[in-house]
Amino acid sequence: MGHLADDREQEECRVLMKFWWQLAMTYQEVTETDLDRHVSRAKREAVQELIEAIRNSPEAIDAWLTDAPRRFPPVQDRGYEAHRSSVSRTDDEVAVDLARAGIKFIERIATEISYPLPASDQGPASCGAEHGRFDSEPHEIVHVDALDMPAKVNTSWSRMANEFGLFDEDREFLLAVDYAGPDTAESEPRWVRVRLGEEWDLAGSGSSTLRSHFAGVFTERFVPEFTMLSLDQEMMLNTTVWGDATVSTIVIRPDRLG
Repeated sequence: MGHLADDREQEECRVLMKFWWQLAMTYQEVTETDLDRHVSRAKREAVQELIEAIRNSPEAIDAWLTDAPRRFPPVQDRGYEAHRSSVSRTDDEVAVDLARAGIKFIERIATEISYPLPASDQGPASCGAEHGRFDSEPHEIVHVDALDMPAKVNTSWSRMANEFGLFDEDREFLLAVDYAGPDTAESEPRWVRVRLGEEWDLAGSGSSTLRSHFAGVFTERFVPEFTMLSLDQEMMLNTTVWGDATVSTIVIRPDRLG
């Protein structure tokens, strides 16, 4: 049970991350009781000092960051990585979950993937039209709680996937999958090769692989969020949830510019 010490550190980090989100978005899940229960006094004091620094000046923030390594030293692994590997999802579990959406799992990709993005650390949402970005039509954008959300998301995704060349001749493509289990705090992103079945429903499937965790800020219903890549890696598709609680699809296809 040596991993439990690391689990406590992970829980502390989870509570602090929710707390920061709460400060930024009036997200009211974390209470003072939660902070008292899960976060050490030393870290709470450091967090309070950062809040004051943010309210004060950029220089105060820089000073806090300079001191951060002392306040938040690296945690020595005491078995957490071994515990994490034991609770990661298997290919079979991912395959069963994706089948709910009408997606057939083929294989996990072990080779390096290239992205049609202007920079390796830039996501589709931060790309512009000059990078080959194409967005859902205005009438295809839908609120997470709208009754027709699943139908609209499916229709928009299908149109853009076909129009911009996501599929090969066998309706195969790459899908980004998080292999982390429900009890792990860190993500384990991987690319898998999949095939779209004749009958499918991405937005109404309830697949945990396709579920948006960010949407949980706005609603308790299942809302999809996922990233896909064509096999030739010339086209990336991202169906995403935005800060205004709407869902839409983005395609990045630089060779369609002009």
